Amino acid sequence: MSRPEAAAAIKTSKSRLAAIELGRNVVSFSELVVLLRDHYHGTEEQLATLEEIREEASQRGWWSTYGLPESISGYVGLETDASEVRTVELETIPGLLQTEEYARALYLAADRLSAKEVARRVAARMQRQARLSGDNPLILTAYISQAALERCANQPSVAAGQLAQLIDRAQWPNITIRVVPFSAGVHAGHSGPFSVLSFDELLPDIAYYEYAVGGHLVDDESVVGQLDRLLGKLGDIALGRDESFEMITELAQRM
Repeated sequence: MSRPEAAAAIKTSKSRLAAIELGRNVVSFSELVVLLRDHYHGTEEQLATLEEIREEASQRGWWSTYGLPESISGYVGLETDASEVRTVELETIPGLLQTEEYARALYLAADRLSAKEVARRVAARMQRQARLSGDNPLILTAYISQAALERCANQPSVAAGQLAQLIDRAQWPNITIRVVPFSAGVHAGHSGPFSVLSFDELLPDIAYYEYAVGGHLVDDESVVGQLDRLLGKLGDIALGRDESFEMITELAQRM
């Protein structure tokens, strides 16, 4: 059954059906019944299983209480369910590796949010980091520009704590930190920060572009494939895990 046919069956748009299939929108019980019983020829057992999943999906995620913009909350929801994240940062330390003090300094430097909003954003960013530990920790590979590390080292109020946390996290088995050094010269990563999320085959990989006032998710297979290849190129020029650890340690010792 084609997507337009399925969308017509529940009187919705193709884009909304696509969002349901990708886990971004929750299907209603009546829509689930119509699709599964009348069109997909599913069993009652399958209906019961999917209804249980649907009810769980209808519950609000922890991030909904922080008042995050839709562009950010959509990403955080996917990050919570992802099995692996590969991220590229040029000017800042990745959010999943930031200390509270460093994150607050970034928001204050942007000078566009109220003090209350900054507190909420920082708290949400710290909560996101819970995915890096526990029984099924997120696998994180972070490509960080040497420029981001140097900028951090030149900010006395946050440098010591942030560099110490990077040194600690770099030793976690599920976290790989790769520094893209100045010696790499001009490289493909200059296009800007982005992340690629993987989901243990439950969903195709999804990318997220980040910019000053938000970001947007990309599920176009060809675009995600291009970003995946770009990550491969960065892997060719970035310092290895041990070399990156040494560079961060040297910066910390300078402090």
